[in-house]
Amino acid sequence: MSANTRAAKSPSPHVVVAYRDADDDEQHDEQRSSLLPSSGSSATALPTVLSKRTRCWKRLILCVSVLAVCVGIFETVYQGKEAESLQAAKAKISQLEQQLSTKLRGGFDRVMATIAHPTPAVPPAEAESSITTSGDAAHHKDAAIEAVKSSSVIVLKTGASVSFERLPVQLLLAQSDIHPSIHLSGTPHYTGPTLLIYSDASTQLGTFTVHDAFVNVSTYARNSKEFGPRYTELHSMLASSLEEGGARASGFTQGWNLDKWKFLYMWQDAYRRRPDAEWYIGYEADTYVLWDSLFRFLAVQDPQKEQLFGCGYVLMTNQETFANGGCPYVVSGALMRNTFGKDAHFAERFDSVVERSCCGDAELSIALRKSATVPLQGLAEAGARFQREPPREILYDEGNWCQPVFSFHHLSPDQITELSRIQRQIRRSKPPNSTILYSDWFDHISPHALQAALHSLEPSSTNSSGGGASGLVDLNPSKANWEAFAPGDRGVEVGSQTNDAAQCKHQCIDRRQCTAWVWSKVGKTDPVGKCLLMLDVVRIGHAYEGNGMRTSGWVAKHIVAFKAEHECKDPPSA
Repeated sequence: MSANTRAAKSPSPHVVVAYRDADDDEQHDEQRSSLLPSSGSSATALPTVLSKRTRCWKRLILCVSVLAVCVGIFETVYQGKEAESLQAAKAKISQLEQQLSTKLRGGFDRVMATIAHPTPAVPPAEAESSITTSGDAAHHKDAAIEAVKSSSVIVLKTGASVSFERLPVQLLLAQSDIHPSIHLSGTPHYTGPTLLIYSDASTQLGTFTVHDAFVNVSTYARNSKEFGPRYTELHSMLASSLEEGGARASGFTQGWNLDKWKFLYMWQDAYRRRPDAEWYIGYEADTYVLWDSLFRFLAVQDPQKEQLFGCGYVLMTNQETFANGGCPYVVSGALMRNTFGKDAHFAERFDSVVERSCCGDAELSIALRKSATVPLQGLAEAGARFQREPPREILYDEGNWCQPVFSFHHLSPDQITELSRIQRQIRRSKPPNSTILYSDWFDHISPHALQAALHSLEPSSTNSSGGGASGLVDLNPSKANWEAFAPGDRGVEVGSQTNDAAQCKHQCIDRRQCTAWVWSKVGKTDPVGKCLLMLDVVRIGHAYEGNGMRTSGWVAKHIVAFKAEHECKDPPSA
């Protein structure tokens, strides 16, 4: 805040004295005394009295002037820092209100709280004291992240048949985790990251605009049997829904076949809207993104280098590497400018390829890679940071355990909401500005019985005497109708056949490297069941809804040993 603004908002510390000339006092006194009864003695004493009054006034003015000079010197020396006074108390209250407001969560709630209770200006002295204990380094780190945010274009892709179910939670998270005013993207005076939402039909969700990715689709695409009839069917269904007072197309079943056409055309439109960005980030409405971790990573990358980040997949038809569309994926500004920037109709060049392909995200990646100044052989190196599975489906191993993680995919809206809650919980347990690791998620997404078993074995726990105090904690918890892992997963070994799930569990207990087990039977009448053991890696898995029987379990003691062996002593900072 400028000095003038501070002055306008804060009362001045200077003492202001109304000055009156001594001659004015004499004249005033003479006029007043002329109204009094006169006598010879009083007339003789009048000049002496007036002289004394004049000297008193002059001395008083001199003292006040000296006091004012002292106050000015005091303020200059201490650079405007006020003494503890009513103003300082007000500033302290403002500081506390500001700290409280930063703890608000929940998208629209946070925005409304800011509107209802705008944070008052904080004087310099109090502003300096409000810096957190993490110091200047944390402040500069946050500034770097904010700089990356403001120079990024974020594209959220969805479909008209699912947008009303999937978008609301994503829009709330965008406001709470990316920028509280992100719905103002594209408006004058907004300086935050640009959010663009694309679907196969335009609509309005509150203050957010959803763009039709196919507004500028080519004539070739419109005439294609892979595109034209499906697009027409969708919009006919939407028109009928509007006639009935709705705006849904939940009965549309060709969304996947239309989806592949969106990628190149939506990015062509996004680049046209903001061609000067440093990073272009794409994700989908069933993806959860850890935005602070992603921006912190991009803050140490070079946007002037042609590169593409994401989850690496291979398109089987031609063995080409591509970035999965829901991981998310990140395109550098340099690569966008050397592809979409050099050809306003870049997307049209690949219509026939997309027409024959299964996957639009693959064709986008391949088009970008092969059209770079020097064709890119693959994706840029990012370790295991970009994740394409839900957290319970991940295979946790020595390669990713201490790695940062940016995303999870294939999630329902309620699962995304729960992951947001868990992320806040993890944040509270870690130092400020530290990156969340795979290992952090494992500790929070494990079943409650496994969490209790792991906690009981911690050195600080009162239940760490081996079998759990008084047998209250099951150190080898199991779940019926649960599949911790699949037969083809890495680290799986076939154990001895057995008709009893308990015997399968003991096979795992007897193997030091075994972290989890799965016992299965195709039918209840089968004489024996199959026992599978997971070694040196660990996975939580999911509920089993298929035919036959499944029971899974974990050996807490072996998982604790796995965690100790892979302790994250010096994890990456981004």
